[in-house]
Amino acid sequence: MKATLQRVITIPTSTEGLVEINQKICALIPAAGSGSRMGDLRTEAKNRRLTNRTVLNGQPTKKTYLHLGDRPILSHTLQVFDQVPSVNRILVVVGKDDIERCQSETIEPYNFETPIQLVAGGATRQESVFCGLQIVPEDTDWIAVHDAVRPFATTSQIERCLAVAYKFQAATLAVPVKDTIKVANQDLLAVETPDRQNLWAVQTPQVFRKDLLLDAHLLAQRRGILATDDAALVEQFGAPVKLVEGDYRNLKITTPEDMEIAHTFLMGSTQQAQVKTRLVSRTGIGYDLHRLVPNRKLILGGVEIPFELGLLGHSDADVLTHAICDAMLGAAALGDIGQHFPDTDPRYAGIDSLILLDHVNRLVHSNSDNHDLHVQNIDATVICQRPKLAAYIPLMRQRLAQTLKVDSTRINIKATTAEGLGFIGQSQAIAVQAVCNLSLENDSY
Repeated sequence: MKATLQRVITIPTSTEGLVEINQKICALIPAAGSGSRMGDLRTEAKNRRLTNRTVLNGQPTKKTYLHLGDRPILSHTLQVFDQVPSVNRILVVVGKDDIERCQSETIEPYNFETPIQLVAGGATRQESVFCGLQIVPEDTDWIAVHDAVRPFATTSQIERCLAVAYKFQAATLAVPVKDTIKVANQDLLAVETPDRQNLWAVQTPQVFRKDLLLDAHLLAQRRGILATDDAALVEQFGAPVKLVEGDYRNLKITTPEDMEIAHTFLMGSTQQAQVKTRLVSRTGIGYDLHRLVPNRKLILGGVEIPFELGLLGHSDADVLTHAICDAMLGAAALGDIGQHFPDTDPRYAGIDSLILLDHVNRLVHSNSDNHDLHVQNIDATVICQRPKLAAYIPLMRQRLAQTLKVDSTRINIKATTAEGLGFIGQSQAIAVQAVCNLSLENDSY
C-alpha cells in the first residue's frame, strides 16, 4: 500500500514559481465499455498479435482485458497511475458482471501500491463516470478521469495536467490535429472544412475539481445532455477547460489497427528502456547526523522507536530519511536537502520526513534533464550506539519503499555501533551514511 501521507504537490506556474498545497486526488477509470469497435477477434489470424488470451469461452473479450505484451491493457493503465505519487486512490468502473474478473486478471497479479476500488458502471461512459463519482471519498479534492484503454500516458503528462488543473479548475491533455477534418452530411458529402489550426484532438487524463465535475454531471442529467467526454459536460456547465499539450503516443486502443500500433509502441519503448538502462546510471552519497536529546521522539525511516532520547532537528529529525534524500538529490545533481527544505522555513517545522522524501522523489522524476530517473537501489548504514535497531529495520524498509514507490528489495538498511567511541558511542548522536543508485528507467515496469 502507498504511504498514507498528505501529498505535497508542486505546481509550476509561469509567474509564481513553485506553490505547495496538500490535496487528495482520485483517478477514475471508466472500463465498463463493450469494446464493440474492436470487432470479432476469434480467428487465429486476427489473434496472432493479440495473444491467445483474446477470447473467453469462444467469445471476443472486452478490449480492457486484451493482452498488450505480458499483461492486460487495463493493468498497463493502472500501472501508470500507480506510479504518480500525488494520486491517493484509483477507482475503476467496470461492468457489473466483470468485477471479479477485473480483480483477478488486472489487479491482483501486479501488486499495485495505490488503493484500487472497483465499482459497477452504467450503460454509457457518462453513466459509468457518474457511478464512480457517487462513491469517491468525500475528502477527495480532484478527479482525474482516464480512458481504461489509453495505456501510454506518462507520469509526467499526468502531473502536468494536474498542475494546470490546480490553476484553472479543469484541464485535459490534447494534441493538435494533423489531418484536415471534413464535416460530412448523411450522404457522406463534405459540407465544411474547419480551420485545422484551431482543432485539437482531446485525450485523457481530464482533471477536474471534484465538485465541479459532479455538478456538471448532475446538470447533464437534468437537461438530458449526452457527451462523449467529461470536458464537454464541464463546458456545458459554463466552466472553461484548459488544454495541456500531450503526446500522439497517448493512444486510445479502440480498433484492431490500434492494437497493432500499441504493440509497436510497446516494443519500441521496451528496447529504448533497455538502451537507457545500459547507458545511464547515477550514484549519490548522503550523510546526516543529529543530536540525541530528551523530550523528542526518535524516528528513523518513518518508524517511531521507543527510547528515552530523540533526535533534535527542525523537522521530525529523521536522520535516516534525510541521508537518503541527500543521496537521491546528489545522484540527480539537484543539490542537497538543506537547499530544498531550509531549517529557517516554518513550513517544515516538525514535518514528517517521509513527506520530504516523497517530494525529493518527484523532483528526481520531474527534473527536465532527468525526467526518467528512478531509484534502482539504496544502501544505508545507521551508526547508533543505542537503542538496538534490528527489530525495526523491516518496517523502515517497508515505509521507505512505500514512499518511493519501489519494492522493498531495492532498499537495504544496516545498523552498527561506534564501539562506545566518540559522541555517537556515548549515545549523544546518531549518524547515517547512504548511497543511492538512479537509472534512466524503472526496470520493474
